[in-house]
Amino acid sequence: MSKTSLKKTLNSLTRDQIMEVVLDLYEARKEAREYLEYFISPDERGMAEKTIATISKEFSPTRGKAKARTSVCRRAIKDFTRLHPSPRLIASVRLHYIEEIIRYSIRLRWWIKESLEKALPNMLWDTLEYCFSNDIIDEMHPQITDIIKTLEGCRAHTAKEAIETYRHFCIEKGITPVTG
Repeated sequence: MSKTSLKKTLNSLTRDQIMEVVLDLYEARKEAREYLEYFISPDERGMAEKTIATISKEFSPTRGKAKARTSVCRRAIKDFTRLHPSPRLIASVRLHYIEEIIRYSIRLRWWIKESLEKALPNMLWDTLEYCFSNDIIDEMHPQITDIIKTLEGCRAHTAKEAIETYRHFCIEKGITPVTG
């Protein structure tokens, strides 16, 4: 169904019918419930902490073995981003994901799944691009610097690839890269 047809349908309903549809949606879908709760009472920090907890649980669960599923983490970030919180919080959550990949990789001595090998440089590039386009790269600089310095201390191919991604981004955008 397109937005246009949805608008037409909603325009033809009475106020009470629309309220019933929204309440049914609230009961039927967890995602809708979370969105409506956020819409009524926006708590950006709370949602950011929930997203960070989801990401952390993938890499450092309290019980059992870490699953480190990139799909779960990317989905959590995407769901958080759809709520339209501040760009600083989105960037912070994205950088936390990168930090979790690095910590996890160091624990496993960089013997990680191929999906994580690809996720690290890709997410680093996407996050740097996001920070640059939202003009918050300077605010996020300390966290980015910590990530780059940690990567420079690693010998793994994936770490070197992420550093090259960072340097390429800096050259492309005319930013002075961090050196350790």
